[in-house]
Amino acid sequence: MAKQDVTILRHADGTAQHAILPWDEYQALLRAAEGRGAPPFPPAIPGAVQQATAQGTHPVRAWREYRGLNQGHLASIVGISRAYLAQIEGGERTGTLEVMARIARALDRSIEDLMALASNDFAVIVATLGAMPAKVKDLASPISESRWRSRPASGAFSLLEHVCHLRDIDHDGYRLRLQRMLAEEQPSLPDIDGDELAKERDYQSQDPTAALAAFTATRLEIVARLAKLTAEERRRTGFMAGAKEVTVEGLAEAMMAHDSAHLDEMAELLSEAT
Repeated sequence: MAKQDVTILRHADGTAQHAILPWDEYQALLRAAEGRGAPPFPPAIPGAVQQATAQGTHPVRAWREYRGLNQGHLASIVGISRAYLAQIEGGERTGTLEVMARIARALDRSIEDLMALASNDFAVIVATLGAMPAKVKDLASPISESRWRSRPASGAFSLLEHVCHLRDIDHDGYRLRLQRMLAEEQPSLPDIDGDELAKERDYQSQDPTAALAAFTATRLEIVARLAKLTAEERRRTGFMAGAKEVTVEGLAEAMMAHDSAHLDEMAELLSEAT
């Protein structure tokens, strides 16, 4: 079994607690323990895939092309849009855990094999965060402002509520968290209840144009600050909700994941509206 196929879950002090491995390999280990055979080794990563990823190709694209699939075919198998898959392969979106699991099954690899290394991609993350207001505006452009308050059948956020939420989580959450992490030693960073904020601030009554403009202004302020950070500053830490330690880089990654989730929800909402 290759070491990269096993996910180790660790305690807060760093000691290993559990190991997660593919089901087939777990069954093979059981058979080996019973004396009925040795566990198989998974196939090595092909040279073509290694070369592509070494040259900067996203692992999802490298494995897709190795399997002989085009974007439309893989997107259809996974059940996502071709545009979504293109954004994952381009590094613009991280892909939710569920989506990445479906892609992994379609390509017959582990999720870990499909995750792009982010250690030297901070500039890409910052650029992706900076592009978010324009993405929201482009998504919303076919919809008249009079329909921004329409909620989906599930009762989730309306488009206006999404924009107000992004604005306030950026302003009251990520912006202040970043400031404190850079100014204080391991500050405790309180969580924010987005659903409660939506009720308290009556998002549905707010002005759509003003909400999008405010989100854009705050996001660009955060991005400008992130873009100027040194490597040492990016490693500064804080504790989310007083417990989970996070670095500044991790905070930026959390912002990108948060954006990705809301883009998914807004796209689904707008598909109902068109």
